[in-house]
Amino acid sequence: MMLGTLQVTENDKTLVLELFTLAETQAGVELRLRHFTPSLTPWEGSETAILRFASSDPKSQVFENPGAGDPQRATFQKLDADTYVSRSEVVAENGERQVTEIMFRRQKEPPPSKRHGSANHYFPW
Repeated sequence: MMLGTLQVTENDKTLVLELFTLAETQAGVELRLRHFTPSLTPWEGSETAILRFASSDPKSQVFENPGAGDPQRATFQKLDADTYVSRSEVVAENGERQVTEIMFRRQKEPPPSKRHGSANHYFPW
């Protein structure tokens, strides 16, 4: 099992927290995720979103939701050694498909002067 978190911020304010796991189950590889407000109130009520591995190629992996919940599809695409895109597709109440894409870039190690002090912690992994 692999566990991960994501924190979405805007102007130094946390908008959403995400907790996710990737695990091999009897049904295959599953991506499970939950979203929370900054006060840890779940967005999805009591249900965890479960997406199953659908396909992959050397630069992308696709997970699909076999049920009626959201997201319906999640895609992770590697653009280069330091960049990937996470794409999530949900279906709005009016039936319209909405797509959210987030680009992630590996952060380079900060200069030595930025590594120390109470406000500037650096974790090299």
